[in-house]
Amino acid sequence: MSKKNKNGNGNVNQYKELRTTNFRPELWIDGVWPLEDFVSHKNAKAGIKFGFFGIGQGGNKITDAFAGIKDRNGNPVYKTIIVNSNLGDMEKINNVPKIYHFPLVGYENGVGKDPEVGEKAFQENGATIFNAIQERLMDCDFIFVNNSMGGGTGTGAVNVAVDAISDYLLIPTGSIISLPRPDEIESLNAYNATAELVPKLSDIRVTEEGEEYRGLEALIVLDNDKIIKEHREDPEVTGLSWDFYSNYKVAAILHEINVLTSLGSDYTLDAADLFNRIIKQGSVLTFAKKKINLDEVKTKEDLTKEIQSTYRGRNVLANGFDYENDMRSMAMIVVMPQNQQHRVNQDTLEEIRTNMMHELPNVNFYPGSVSYETEKKEAIVYTMASMGGLPERAKQLREEAEDLRVMREEREKKTSGFNMGEKLERKSTSTAARRSGAGINPFAAAATDKKPSQPGAQKSKISNPFNSDAFKRK
Repeated sequence: MSKKNKNGNGNVNQYKELRTTNFRPELWIDGVWPLEDFVSHKNAKAGIKFGFFGIGQGGNKITDAFAGIKDRNGNPVYKTIIVNSNLGDMEKINNVPKIYHFPLVGYENGVGKDPEVGEKAFQENGATIFNAIQERLMDCDFIFVNNSMGGGTGTGAVNVAVDAISDYLLIPTGSIISLPRPDEIESLNAYNATAELVPKLSDIRVTEEGEEYRGLEALIVLDNDKIIKEHREDPEVTGLSWDFYSNYKVAAILHEINVLTSLGSDYTLDAADLFNRIIKQGSVLTFAKKKINLDEVKTKEDLTKEIQSTYRGRNVLANGFDYENDMRSMAMIVVMPQNQQHRVNQDTLEEIRTNMMHELPNVNFYPGSVSYETEKKEAIVYTMASMGGLPERAKQLREEAEDLRVMREEREKKTSGFNMGEKLERKSTSTAARRSGAGINPFAAAATDKKPSQPGAQKSKISNPFNSDAFKRK
């Protein structure tokens, strides 16, 4: 018996047997994306109290993935709120409680990929939304504003929302954004909004009491192009559409790292270090995750090499970072089966730290190790790096948008067009007079003396265009 994904994305056949025979809700997001076993350890909990605020269709879906993460008692781990201009899209959100769904009143049919309209819609509804954020998320340690760049609602509102939370709630604020696939309109929208958002990472502001804070503490970039390629060629989980795949992936890895900070160990990386040394650095965050078969890696040297190489080749969400020049700090957590924890001890971590100092000079490196009871014979390595630069795709957004515009203009020049030439004269063979007719003449009510086709003509607001002399054929 297989289980249908409630979002209509097909069966996750790879995990069918586990789900139907030993289903534990805390080990799955929405029952379709598996989390690592350690998240349900008796002492496991989220080390940092994140809140998630989703704007627009893409941001709502990202936020819903985080809302689908449950604890051992079936309760949501993270608090969430969503806002959208399209009511139909918001009805498809399953995990965020309905009382925290906020429509943009007056714009319920969407904003047509127009960020200016999206910003206006958010501003007009801002008082209600801000009160809800204050009520729901005020006790969070950190709030992520989530949206997909390229459309209208999230793209237009993200910068307004980030400033409102950061400046008026004084809660450290980050953003999770997804970059669209190459498209002239969406790439342009994405570039303009991202170009406004990124400088907030280095914008130091001051409260009335003289306390400093950043306009934006952290930015996580999901490159849809990169994730779609992985989804097609080597998916971690099968049976999901690529957008759900992307959202579950970012939710899973951020949650797993967050839980690891709470597990006891002599060499642990605690939540305070992760929060202050990696996340609150005014940087782009990039993640990596790698599983190492311990039966195949026999020597200490080989295991050390495998662990150290994780950050270079197993990036989860985006590619093309300049590690040598842009990396500021990196956290690394090695998760070991309890019966093999001796293979990664304090000496091993110090050796890795020394090697990383040679490989990446001037980078602050924070290693840790955690073990737990499991029958699996694999190590799991996580890295979270604080970067002072963007992934390659984000850097190329402006050029991408301009190239797509040029391609369209060149294509339009080559089109054959609709000019069929002048009308040909024909000799009439009819001798009958034209009937005037007894019915209503659709061309009888003149709205203007100018035809709309003439330069300078004004279009009338007549509901039926045929009730106008402007359409009378001479």
